[in-house]
Amino acid sequence: MKKILLCSLGSRGDMEPFLALGQQLKKQGNAIAFCMPAQMETLAKEVSPQFFPQSAAFLDLVNSPSVRAIIGQVGSGWSRIKTILGLISKTRPIQEQLILDQEAAVLAFEPDKIIFHIKCIYPLLWGIQGKGEVCLLSPIPCMVHSVTHEPHIGFGKPRAAWWNRMTYRWATFALVHQSILGYGKKFIKAKKMKLDAKRIHTFMQERLEVQYSISEQLFPKPNYWPSQAKITGFLQRDNSGQFQPSEALMTFLGQHPAPLYMSFGSMVNAQPKQVGSDLLAVCEQLRQPIIINTSWGGIELPKLLPKWVFVVEEIPYDFLFQHIKAVIHHGGSGTVHNAFEARKPQLIIPHIADQFFWSRTLVRIGAAVEGFPIKKWSQVRLKTALEALLEKTASL
Repeated sequence: MKKILLCSLGSRGDMEPFLALGQQLKKQGNAIAFCMPAQMETLAKEVSPQFFPQSAAFLDLVNSPSVRAIIGQVGSGWSRIKTILGLISKTRPIQEQLILDQEAAVLAFEPDKIIFHIKCIYPLLWGIQGKGEVCLLSPIPCMVHSVTHEPHIGFGKPRAAWWNRMTYRWATFALVHQSILGYGKKFIKAKKMKLDAKRIHTFMQERLEVQYSISEQLFPKPNYWPSQAKITGFLQRDNSGQFQPSEALMTFLGQHPAPLYMSFGSMVNAQPKQVGSDLLAVCEQLRQPIIINTSWGGIELPKLLPKWVFVVEEIPYDFLFQHIKAVIHHGGSGTVHNAFEARKPQLIIPHIADQFFWSRTLVRIGAAVEGFPIKKWSQVRLKTALEALLEKTASL
């Protein structure tokens, strides 16, 4: 038996792979603990009572109107740049506290191994010092190890192979200097660690185990990756038997079998009311019933809705995807994998980062129809894309 600490930062989507892996490791007889934002305590304790909080200030900042405006590309590019610059002073003390919170969890739990999210700094420092095993868990492939046909997720569309490879060097440079040696500077100095960029880079490239929790059907491991980089398959918690659908939902599914499903998850955008209005208009024109997840506000709907529309805020995909025809979504890794495993055609309207990668990947293998970026939203584009999606479902 090992004592394993799972350490993650971010939104609910960043927590789920760690919760799923924790569930698996616990069934294997290991002692499991979680170190996550304080807001995730109830969620984490569904898997293990051992929970160590990280400062709530991180998620409070991520969920603030200014940050969500950046994510949703609200306003001009210049206004978003000014907002980012204004957030730098707020970010540093929060990041410094997160490092202390992560260290406190390690000191209290005394793990044999830490499995961590790339946003977490202390586990990497702990591993470099040789205090125990560390493993980076990533639900996104184009992060640490370079891919010749895809750039790092922060660098847009694929270009020439040399350019794609170069983007990983730039991203690693930023991670090492801005995050680890930047936010971690005070901690590293206080602990008198002998640490420089070269040592960190060598550790990450040559010694750090990285588990990419993605399907090999979607992204086979490149033959030029090192042995410590592994494709481990999609991670999802077993929630079977825990969900009880409402009578209203079952009535809707009985009256409107095989509807579409649409969700933007935790993503927001500059025109949520227009998105909702256009979606209803197009579905009415196509006479297509739909279940809409309004979630964090990326889709706003009027109070009075037609009978062929059903609204949800949270619903397990292992249940829902048994009953729908196709999925329209933002391109989050979890939704991508759930829909792919359920063999449901997808239409991705990407907002940021890896969502563009997943859209390209699914279109290339025939699991999705061509979408469009949220910033290019229009009713005409939506109708064209939905017609292609419905045509694809009819051919299955």
